[in-house]
Amino acid sequence: MPELPEVESIRKHLKNDIIGKKIVKVNVLERKQFHGDEGKVVGHIVSDLFRHGKVLSIKLKSKLYLNFHLKLTGQLLFAKDSKNAKFVYNIPLAFGNRMPGHSTRVIIYFTDGSALFFNELRKFGWIKLSEKQEKPSGIDVLDKTFSLEYFTNNLQNTRRAIKIILMDQDRFAGIGNIYANEALYDAKINPELPANNLTPAQYNNLYKSIIKVIKYGIKYRGSSGRDEVYILPDGSKGGYQYHFLVYQQEGKPCRRCNTLIKRIKQSGRSSFFCPNCQ
Repeated sequence: MPELPEVESIRKHLKNDIIGKKIVKVNVLERKQFHGDEGKVVGHIVSDLFRHGKVLSIKLKSKLYLNFHLKLTGQLLFAKDSKNAKFVYNIPLAFGNRMPGHSTRVIIYFTDGSALFFNELRKFGWIKLSEKQEKPSGIDVLDKTFSLEYFTNNLQNTRRAIKIILMDQDRFAGIGNIYANEALYDAKINPELPANNLTPAQYNNLYKSIIKVIKYGIKYRGSSGRDEVYILPDGSKGGYQYHFLVYQQEGKPCRRCNTLIKRIKQSGRSSFFCPNCQ
């Protein structure tokens, strides 16, 4: 699932592609994945792109927002020529390198002939048209209001496992499975530890580790993991998977102590950790 670094990398890429362009048509191929009247955005110009947590929002000059949640398998692909939307790379889950593909659900066409393709194989992702930016209630972990005090207060009031609570978007928007694993390893904290059992030093270290690994993920334009589903709007892959500290490293030696990395299941998701260091 694309997390904050992946969605932020898509946002940065698309800013250069679609800002200032006028929408001429929206083709909804899967109705349940588009919420609202697509006709209301026709003729309107893209003015900016925002992100809060894992939600990307395209702002129109009409003050409407097209909000995107990519969920598990979502992709946004941009083609300069919508009639010949051929990419250098084969697009995961699309069965080829041409758009629209097998998993294309919505196409947004612009007056210059370019187009934005929303792909999402499992049909969990969505686009919502609204008069405001869609946001989870948690503070975005790169926002200036994401303070150590806020972070600590939201951990001290629950005994749920620290790994699970880090992924609660109503507390900390943007952290998913990849970066929760990475941050806990960096901070030397066991993912099963109850959140309110951390020491003040551990809260401080984990707070710093979250910001560190999130920014590192953005630096490498996100992570295309083993399934390689996450891609950038030009079809290229992210690079953070080559820098994983612990995620998907089961059975490999810990970088700090050479103990073999272990994998367990928590709430149906894989957690990776060093049983010695963490």
